[in-house]
Amino acid sequence: MEIILSILGAAGLGHMAADFLSRWDWLPDKPCKCNMCMTFWLSVGPFIFLSGGVGIFYAALASIISELYLKILL
Repeated sequence: MEIILSILGAAGLGHMAADFLSRWDWLPDKPCKCNMCMTFWLSVGPFIFLSGGVGIFYAALASIISELYLKILL
């Protein structure tokens, strides 16, 4: 249950970060303004630290959920 909440939280954090950073034109589109890229790069470090090699899978899953957040909200 804890890992599910962590994945959902990381997806929300990545979505909010990409939405916040999309306001500035001088930032590159990838990884700063892309939901999937931003979520993956924000969460891969903490997930690997907490879960080991499986953390890469958790970060990828969080980035896909972040993209689903974008599709559902728009």
